[in-house]
Amino acid sequence: MIKIAICEDEKDQQELLKEHIYQIFKELSIKYKLEIFNSGEALLENYPNDTDVILLDIQMGQINGMDTARKIRTLDNKVEIIFITSLIEYALDGYEVRAYRYLIKPVKYENLKENIINCIKEIDIKNKYIIVKEQGNQMKLDINEITYVEVQKETITIHTLNKVYKLNGTMTNIEKKIDCSRFFRCHKSFLVNLEHVKSIKQYVLVLENSEEVPVSRYRFKETKDKFFDVIEAKLC
Repeated sequence: MIKIAICEDEKDQQELLKEHIYQIFKELSIKYKLEIFNSGEALLENYPNDTDVILLDIQMGQINGMDTARKIRTLDNKVEIIFITSLIEYALDGYEVRAYRYLIKPVKYENLKENIINCIKEIDIKNKYIIVKEQGNQMKLDINEITYVEVQKETITIHTLNKVYKLNGTMTNIEKKIDCSRFFRCHKSFLVNLEHVKSIKQYVLVLENSEEVPVSRYRFKETKDKFFDVIEAKLC
C-alpha cells in the first residue's frame, strides 16, 4: 500500500488532486491511503508515519511549502516530495530538500500520473535489501546504503555509508542479488551505486564521500551515460 499526503490550502485543488489520485491508483491496481492537510502546520503537527509521497503546495499561509519541506526532512529522510506550485521559479530551491518534482497548477492528470509512477519506482528501490553472510553471521543490508562493491579473487568487499563488510563470493552473485538499475559494473572488479556518485572524470568516479572508484577504459562511455541517466531521472 502506498501512503500519500496532500498538503494544500485551496479546496478546489484538494478535490482535483484527490480525484486524480483515485483514478491513477485505480488504473495501476495499487492500494493506497490518502490523508489531506489544509496547512503546513497541520501536516507537521500530525505527521503520518511511513508516508511515501507528499503533494505539497508551495504557496500557503504562515508556513509555506518550502519551509514545511525543510522541517519534514528533519522528521523523514525517505518520503518523496512533489511540489505543487503556480510559480516554477521555486524549482531550484527544491534540491535543498531533495524534492525534484514540480507540478504546475492546475495539475494535469497525465503529469501527476507520470510523477506518481516515478515515485513508486523510487519507493521500491528504497525498500530493497539483500541478505549477506559475514563470518557466519547473516545480515540485512539496505542497498541504498551501499556505495560500491569490489572483488579481489574470491573476497567481496561491500562498502556502505557507515561500515565495510567482507565476505566470500563472486561479483556476479552480488550483482544478481542487488538487481537494481542504480548499480553499474563500471569495472570488472567494481560495482558502483550511481546514486552516491558526485562526479565523473577520466576513468574515475568520485563519490559523495570523496572516495574514488576506477572505471574501465572499455566501460567509460557506458558508465558516463548511465551516470547522467540517473541525474536526468531525478529531473523528470
